[in-house]
Amino acid sequence: MNNPDDVRFNNPYSEEESLSKLRRFLKATQQADALILLQKAEEKANRDSEYRTLLGKVLKFGSTLMYRELFSPFGDYWERSRETFPYFPHSDAVNAIDSAMHKIKLGLDMDAAADEYNWLHNHNSDRCKALAAQKS
Repeated sequence: MNNPDDVRFNNPYSEEESLSKLRRFLKATQQADALILLQKAEEKANRDSEYRTLLGKVLKFGSTLMYRELFSPFGDYWERSRETFPYFPHSDAVNAIDSAMHKIKLGLDMDAAADEYNWLHNHNSDRCKALAAQKS
């Protein structure tokens, strides 16, 4: 059991369970850029055994800094703002994955966490309204 006063939560789930939970949460919260970034990392891990080891380590013990480093082959976390939306696509995607993994490590109900995220961030979205109508 993780100590709630220790910010270095270890992930109790296997790599595959973590990836499955992560994908499901990112899909449910409509974070397409984060899903694409995660897919790129998985494809790289399938080709590169060192990256596969790093991915597993970061999913198990990762910190925000470790996520930034893990995804650095796919973009610059500190890139300057773009002129049009999305202004920080790479850093937003990394942050989305980091936040989702934090929820996973805490053992939160991911469906409830996705509902809360959608209520806070996507409540004006037509897609969220359609999803809510489907749940009813």
